[in-house]
Amino acid sequence: MRSFLGPESVRAVAALGAAADDGRFEELREQLFLHQPREQTGGYTIDDLLSLGQAAGLTSSAFQEKVRSQRYATWARTTDDRASRDGNIGTPEVLLDGRAVPIEVLLQPTRFATLLGL
Repeated sequence: MRSFLGPESVRAVAALGAAADDGRFEELREQLFLHQPREQTGGYTIDDLLSLGQAAGLTSSAFQEKVRSQRYATWARTTDDRASRDGNIGTPEVLLDGRAVPIEVLLQPTRFATLLGL
């Protein structure tokens, strides 16, 4: 996960870490993308994330505490820093046999299938 779009993306990735603990990573990820704020607007507040978590079925006090305390914020930053050091400059990034697949191939199902030998 990348969190280079400002503090709001760090909060969101940290909330995804908490959601993973409850087995609901994908459900929260879907909510985050459905309700994505504009970059650098301060979106994904703690209250936003708790509300989106509730919509994703994350209602436990443990999830709420992890989001409020931003338990996984350091993990979010570390993961993003590592990706940057490894040469990733954006999303999506797909590697095949250690080589980046160009975005124009990813967005064309026929070309992507050909690349995969399908």
